[in-house]
Amino acid sequence: MRMFLQIWRELARAAASLNARWGKAALRLLRWSVPVLLLAFVGYSLTQLGWLHVWDARPRAPGFYLVLLLPFFVQPVADLIIYRNLLGVGRLLPFSVMMRKRYMNNVMVDYSGEAYFFFWARKNLDLKKGVLLHAVKDTNVLSAGAGLAIVWLMLLALVASGVMKLPSFLPAHMWTLVSVGSLPLVLCLALILGGRRVTALSRGDVATTFAIHLVRSVAALVLEFVLWLLSGALPSAAVCLEFVALRLLVTRLPLVPNKELVFVGVGIAAAGLLDVSAPRVAAVLVIMTAFSLLQEFALVGLPWLFEQFQIRRSADQPAS
Repeated sequence: MRMFLQIWRELARAAASLNARWGKAALRLLRWSVPVLLLAFVGYSLTQLGWLHVWDARPRAPGFYLVLLLPFFVQPVADLIIYRNLLGVGRLLPFSVMMRKRYMNNVMVDYSGEAYFFFWARKNLDLKKGVLLHAVKDTNVLSAGAGLAIVWLMLLALVASGVMKLPSFLPAHMWTLVSVGSLPLVLCLALILGGRRVTALSRGDVATTFAIHLVRSVAALVLEFVLWLLSGALPSAAVCLEFVALRLLVTRLPLVPNKELVFVGVGIAAAGLLDVSAPRVAAVLVIMTAFSLLQEFALVGLPWLFEQFQIRRSADQPAS
């Protein structure tokens, strides 16, 4: 595991070097090009369905819009509990930082939120050397492992319920994909078995963090399932479960920005394959995505922008 830590440090140095040379330009290009392409694809799909048809097919149940408020807060709350426990800082770690972490991961690319949190914590919290690095690194390993465990459990539930059927034989390369996809669980096992030799976290901290990530993943899936049920867009609970599983698979795609928009396009395509009402599915997906983006802008982006404006304004004012 020392080799693993050494590789981690070498990758961090290489990433820092690349970021110094090309990071800003590449990040700016990625930030604008990917959302534009995704919006173009989604706009084309909605145009094919007919915007008026999609609007008329919107959910009517008030409960749908009440539940719609909740998913946004699931991950920041879980992250706040985890990092306050691992870092032992209590209220010195504010909820707004976890909200910004989520915002960065969703709006930009995966792990940009982790980078923001790492540098914020290193600057603002009095932590022992190595504690923060291990906390961020191991928390993300455990998050990936918990997410993968939920994927396997969801697939088993779909197969057991008869919603999804496995082919009579699996191609050889399928086992390769399964092995590679199971790597996060292997790393989680290494953290548990390796103990203090591979991490600064105790086995109790590892177990608690993994459990919180599991609860967070289950809560997000349950809320997603309830939203589909309340929407009336799908004919049965089994089909609702299929769309929840599809969303889960999309969210597990590594280093894919704007996954909300990706899922809109994938969900509209899936509606045609499953022979369900595409305008109704599209209406639900658009409302869910638009509401999430609105929450991010209103609760995180706008206050953050105002805060930066105030800081720059204070810096520009001459000292009296």
